[in-house]
Amino acid sequence: MARTLSGKRNPLGLALGVGQLLLAAPMLATLATGGLVIAVMGMAAGSSAVVAVPAALLMLLGPLLGLGLALLVTRVHDVPRHVVFPVISFGLLLGTAIEYVGIFQQ
Repeated sequence: MARTLSGKRNPLGLALGVGQLLLAAPMLATLATGGLVIAVMGMAAGSSAVVAVPAALLMLLGPLLGLGLALLVTRVHDVPRHVVFPVISFGLLLGTAIEYVGIFQQ
């Protein structure tokens, strides 16, 4: 669990991080399923794996980019340990939401 510098648990940070993960989970599942459908349907239509697999991986680029940027922010700015989990969860949520809105809400 997330702990503050004094050793006490940080329930607010933990609740915030878990809440963000719960918000990101349905969108992330939709993106992963969409990527799988793209790959399977592309290969079923006669496309090669060289074309279908990168198209499927493109669906997960937003969440991975958000997660990577959040990890970079925690390293560069020396974020306290009890804040790292909510920041990383927010990065995953933000990357997933941007990708989800950009692809599925058009």
